[in-house]
Amino acid sequence: MRKIVQPVADFIYRILASDKFFVVLLGVFILQAVWLAFTAIYPMPFDEYAHVGAIQLYAQQWSWIVTEQPLNTGIIGDLTREPSFLYRWLMSYPYRALDNFLSVDQTIIAMRLMNVAMVAGGLALFRRLLREWGLSRRIINVVLLAFVMTPIVPFLAAHVNYDNLMFLLTPVVFLYATRIIKTNEGLVQHLAFFLLIGATASLAKQTFLPIMAIVTSYLAWVVLRRNGRKVFQIFRKSWQETPKNLALLVIIFGLVAVSIMAVERYGRNLVRYGTVRPKCQVVQPVQLCEDFGPWYRDNVVNAQNRPAEPPYGNELSFSQYWVSRMMRGYFAIFQHTPTQAVWEKEPYGPIVSKPLLPANSIFACFVAIAGLFAVIWQRRKIWESPYLRFALVVSSVYALTMWAFNYSSYLRLWKAEAIQARYTYPLMILVFALVAWAINKSITRRQIKAWLVVAMLVFYVWGGGIAGWLIRADDTWRWQHPLVQDINHTAQNILRFTVIH
Repeated sequence: MRKIVQPVADFIYRILASDKFFVVLLGVFILQAVWLAFTAIYPMPFDEYAHVGAIQLYAQQWSWIVTEQPLNTGIIGDLTREPSFLYRWLMSYPYRALDNFLSVDQTIIAMRLMNVAMVAGGLALFRRLLREWGLSRRIINVVLLAFVMTPIVPFLAAHVNYDNLMFLLTPVVFLYATRIIKTNEGLVQHLAFFLLIGATASLAKQTFLPIMAIVTSYLAWVVLRRNGRKVFQIFRKSWQETPKNLALLVIIFGLVAVSIMAVERYGRNLVRYGTVRPKCQVVQPVQLCEDFGPWYRDNVVNAQNRPAEPPYGNELSFSQYWVSRMMRGYFAIFQHTPTQAVWEKEPYGPIVSKPLLPANSIFACFVAIAGLFAVIWQRRKIWESPYLRFALVVSSVYALTMWAFNYSSYLRLWKAEAIQARYTYPLMILVFALVAWAINKSITRRQIKAWLVVAMLVFYVWGGGIAGWLIRADDTWRWQHPLVQDINHTAQNILRFTVIH
């Protein structure tokens, strides 16, 4: 048996070092996400109806500024002071063109495909980032394969959702941060691009703001530590050496444009309302806000059903629940399920969850625990690498920030809300890279590494991605078209026969 399996393991180990492997895994990702884009009914559960509704409203005007919002659009929440507007506003332009010659369903599918393209572009940029960090091709390919086969990734990529634009922009921000960490050469130019793309990502989705704050603070520490009191001289010299050409004018124009948007939205919100995102009822009539699901949940449902005591006790018990909820979120299988009795706050039907596939979720927990110990074991070597140290600091501080936000919300509502794995979407690859590098460094024997890759292919890749969704989905989860149903029934039968479920 060993004579048969060992050559296979060695072959896989060699294949992982090939650039062609990335093309294959990119194709696997695109196939999965496109399959869902053409298969899953509208809306998909990550607020797709809210994004499409906002896009349709923006399509009625040219500006990003919404001064008045019709009361019957409360289902999408407030748009007048919403800081995460850029994705929806930009997507309104292709929507205008598509809406002229496609049906509503065809337009939604076309916009889903644009989102798939955003994530595919983000994957290519993350690969470039990891190569600039000097990671081996094997580690990069393993990291990206694990990422695209994590069920939440192709599932979210198939949505019309602002997370996908943020994912596309994130590696660009990290690329310019990497160049600032690496050297003083081109410091002003790299800093300008970093601020421009980072501000754009923050306007695409508000949750990028803490990431931007963490990265900016880290870069300030790196530059000050490297240059000391000469930091202002370094910046002056870098400015003098920056080519004064069209590229600089484009950067400046972009910074001015993004700054105007940021001041109009974040700045005005802070000055007038004292927060970057004012609550709906502060800027809109309550009757509009009551149609917005998250507002109704927090202000009506949770208030009426507030428990006598906090359900998760102290910080430790809440943290245990938080970790389990986050881990489950990466593998959850769920969808809007149309029903005859539809609650008015869920006009597209309740979101129904199905059991997880056991193999890939259990394997992920095993790797997560092993990876945590490996990172702790290799902490000194990680800290010696400027790029791995960057990944460790940014991902750790952001995770703590998420936990603190969720815990403060829990103390206020006595209910754990908004604990979603997709909020780590832009940093998942950094975490995967840390874990893969630490495990690889901790194991010296090539044969063991090859067997670990085989285990990953068997227990994580096969049955990962959209396989769980395809296996668990019922007919109501899919477009009601005979061809769509027939193809998915065939795929479902094959996967049920070959995947542990």
